Amino acid sequence: MVRLVILAALVAHGVLTIISFRDHGYPGFFPPFADSNTTQIFSDLVVALSLVNIWVFFDLKRRGKPFYWFFIHLLATAMFGSFAPLVYLLTRGEQRMFIR
Repeated sequence: MVRLVILAALVAHGVLTIISFRDHGYPGFFPPFADSNTTQIFSDLVVALSLVNIWVFFDLKRRGKPFYWFFIHLLATAMFGSFAPLVYLLTRGEQRMFIR
């Protein structure tokens, strides 16, 4: 059930991203400092993704994965934004994601 919700979020986010890219092109796709509203949204995204990356770090450590997986995840997050954590949650292979 959790994977279905994550997959739905991934698909919905992908559709919105494609529509935004189609409507505004690459130059209009990423204007984080155009005005105070977009700057606030960008900073909110940075804070949220930083918290997710901290969780991923400790999750990978708890699961005994090597450090380079975290480095790969950080690069993917920098390149693809929210897609990286959603794909991580889909592919991590364990159903009990949030309960120890």
